[in-house]
Amino acid sequence: MYGENTPPSWARLPGARCRAVEHLKKLEGLQEFELLLGLEEGFFHELAIASAVLEIGAGTFLYREGEPSGAVYFMREGRVKLYRSSSGLKVRDQILGVAGDGSVLGLASALEGKPQSHGATALTDCILYAVFRHDLVNLALAHPEASLRLTRALAARTRELEDLIGDLVFHSAPQRVARILLNLATEEGRVTKRGVVFEPTLSRQEMAEATGISREALSRALSRLAQEGILELKGSKTIVVLNPAELRART
Repeated sequence: MYGENTPPSWARLPGARCRAVEHLKKLEGLQEFELLLGLEEGFFHELAIASAVLEIGAGTFLYREGEPSGAVYFMREGRVKLYRSSSGLKVRDQILGVAGDGSVLGLASALEGKPQSHGATALTDCILYAVFRHDLVNLALAHPEASLRLTRALAARTRELEDLIGDLVFHSAPQRVARILLNLATEEGRVTKRGVVFEPTLSRQEMAEATGISREALSRALSRLAQEGILELKGSKTIVVLNPAELRART
């Protein structure tokens, strides 16, 4: 039955492993999550006991769309892309977002006890705390404030998806490209005298998927921004945002 403690896909794939970690180290790590700040000590002890420390390498599936949702994942380090895939002869992905440190993944499907509504793949090496659905539900029932925090996390994720839908419907392709560049530069860039420099964890194809356009259309949009002096493209990966204010104006 969906929602039972079914081993998720990472348990059957190379490049993923659970690591034995002392209770106090897990406790300290979980207490650093902004979502959980201020909760009672007993909750953290129970959560640390219930959790396993999971390490996955870049490119590893955390879970796949349609598979049983047996666990919830608290992201300690790394970045993961969330996406839906189309059916048919030519499979296309729509990236729903990129989750980073402090995120909670797989929560909605696990609480519903339904199959995963989307896939999740590591963009970088990641460290996560994995908690089986049954254990998390029991913790939420025993600790109402923790349950409220998880509800807020679900509400925030719903708002992000609403923003994505609005972006795809109401904004042009160039606006969507400018927005994803601005978001990636904010989350992954470093400020230099030249500008904000970053190597996106998303590939060019993934950036196209995130903005709902073709790879070719993305290349044209990037080239146009470079020609206008808003950004500089260095090699196949590095991007320098030369004029952040103007890039923001294009969103």
